[in-house]
Amino acid sequence: MKSISGNCLCGSIQFKIFDKCRYSVLCHCTMCQKSNAEFSNYTKVQKDNFKFLSKKNLKWFYSSKNFKRGFCSKCGSSLFFQSQHSNTEIAVSTGSLNSTVPVKGHIYYKDKKSNLRFSGNHKKFQQSSKGLFDKYIFKIK
Repeated sequence: MKSISGNCLCGSIQFKIFDKCRYSVLCHCTMCQKSNAEFSNYTKVQKDNFKFLSKKNLKWFYSSKNFKRGFCSKCGSSLFFQSQHSNTEIAVSTGSLNSTVPVKGHIYYKDKKSNLRFSGNHKKFQQSSKGLFDKYIFKIK
């Protein structure tokens, strides 16, 4: 089975994604801006296709009543976010991956701060896509 590996900056959190994940989505929401950068790039993975190899310094921050964010308490890498109402999937920062997952679109585009222009024919949602991107599955090669 094909896989993509990932890790935090210091390497104390390591994981693998097996077989498939969702294409990535650029999120421009204010929570991503505060916890990462001007925008974040995440893929979503079913927990059955995800395995921690090491999670020694993994900590979770409850950023809202609906979501928690996973980060490394040693190096500060922001790695994951997850719904507090679902334990079947996890969103993974594509910057932590040792491979590329193509971008399919943007969410919370109304909150975009800069004048950066994004090329391509990506879908842009002013707020949440309400799960639209979940149907776009990237098969790991």
